[in-house]
Amino acid sequence: MAGKKTYHFDDESCSFVEVQKSRKRLYVHVGLLALFALSLASVITWGLDTVIKTPEELALLDENQALQRQLRSVSKRIDTVSEELGKLQTQDQEFYRTLLNANETSEDVLQAGVGGSDPYPEFSRFSTSTSTILTRTATKIDQLERQILLQNESYRELASLAEAHEVQFEEMPAIMPVNGAITSGYGTRFHPVLKISRQHPGLDFHAAVGTPVYATGNGVIEEAASGAGLGRYIKIEHTTAGYVTVYAHLSRIASNVRKGKTVKRGDVIGYSGNTGLTQSPHLHYEIRDLQGRSLNPLFFLAPSMTPAAYQKLLKEAENTTLLFD
Repeated sequence: MAGKKTYHFDDESCSFVEVQKSRKRLYVHVGLLALFALSLASVITWGLDTVIKTPEELALLDENQALQRQLRSVSKRIDTVSEELGKLQTQDQEFYRTLLNANETSEDVLQAGVGGSDPYPEFSRFSTSTSTILTRTATKIDQLERQILLQNESYRELASLAEAHEVQFEEMPAIMPVNGAITSGYGTRFHPVLKISRQHPGLDFHAAVGTPVYATGNGVIEEAASGAGLGRYIKIEHTTAGYVTVYAHLSRIASNVRKGKTVKRGDVIGYSGNTGLTQSPHLHYEIRDLQGRSLNPLFFLAPSMTPAAYQKLLKEAENTTLLFD
């Protein structure tokens, strides 16, 4: 079918003249039509992509949402663990370090923060919601790791201190060295042999010859010998506790006791007697510090006795004014 022809009336010739179409105008019309069609197709495609997704895209979207939910759940669990760890740190600071006389951990160290304004730049390529969740979770995990490392270090320090305190406690001369009443206390007393008043640097216990004498704390035998004034005697050094105990006027020293031997609290180290500068059988007992200064042994016996028994012991020591050595 032939294309329709278009005419216009020519005034000069007073007749209808056929209109000849311009090829250039035709090209313009075709181009505009093609551009409109392309734009319309792009809009339709974008709309379909936005509204209608492929099964693969739907699966990835669902997976991403599930991962975000899991991360939020993990973040809450991290908060719970961090809170419990904070309670342990408080107990560490307020109880264990006080009990063991340890230095407190500084507040700056306890914060255990993560440095830098943006420590996780690799998350910035994700969407805002995903990046926020990942950054928050990673920050909490890093802080939790630092808290755990700090607490482990603290417990190692406290364990070491506790071990030292345990050794110190076991070395403390805290029991009676012999079963017997106190016949002479610590302080200035009249010496029956020398006939003068002088400082008595320990306690005298009534004990018949051959009565077992016990080490009052764990330690190492420093001396097991005989001396003019002390007679047969034993010195035990309690290094960690910082003391030396002396047991004098022994009738004999136990066969297994010698210099350098380790003894424990309650071990029989010798037997009471009447050797040295003494008037009658008894045990002379001293406690000294590592510099050789004498200390009142009564103060060390309180932990091993009931209050009533200790009060009785104090009265015995206060009511004695004579020396047996």
